[in-house]
Amino acid sequence: MLKVWVAILNFLSATEFKIADKLGEAVAIISHFSFFWIFPVLLLYLPFKFFAVISILFALFYISVLAGDIFLSVFGHEKLEKKRGMVDITNVHEMKAELIGALVKYVGAIISFATIFNGLQKIFNGGAFNISHPSPFPYFDLLYFSLVTITTVGYGDIQPTLWVSKSLVIFEIVFGLGFVLLLFTMLISLYIDIQRKKKYK
Repeated sequence: MLKVWVAILNFLSATEFKIADKLGEAVAIISHFSFFWIFPVLLLYLPFKFFAVISILFALFYISVLAGDIFLSVFGHEKLEKKRGMVDITNVHEMKAELIGALVKYVGAIISFATIFNGLQKIFNGGAFNISHPSPFPYFDLLYFSLVTITTVGYGDIQPTLWVSKSLVIFEIVFGLGFVLLLFTMLISLYIDIQRKKKYK
């Protein structure tokens, strides 16, 4: 399982690096956002429920990639780290760049969970979540709910009503807490390493 995870992460990283080398970093970032964030959202608005299922699977795949990326970054996988340049982080500036990358992934997770929730709402004809005061923009309600859930605020104005939606809400809470804890662990570890290197120079 770990080998499959690493292989997928390596493939995605290599693809993004190739796009960045050939077309520029801005194009690589736009491609990433379009493919993993915008494309699954657009699938939700196609007329058949089949497309909502594809959208959910796509978003779940992206979340599993994010989870693998963070997990392996914190607990270490030398080949993966070398390919992504993480072994070469030697100063605070590079650490800040890593932090910005992590925050982008966090936002990606919020959008992906919102896509999953909207997909469930479409599949179950609006019965997956009870929305007390729906807005004119259907996607926005569950995007807001995703943000409130991942940050564990929980206002209670939107409630999951099915076991599937409840299970995924639990998964988002665990993912969000784990993401933040692992991110801080990684940053503290990197900062300590940088300070040690400065001390022995």
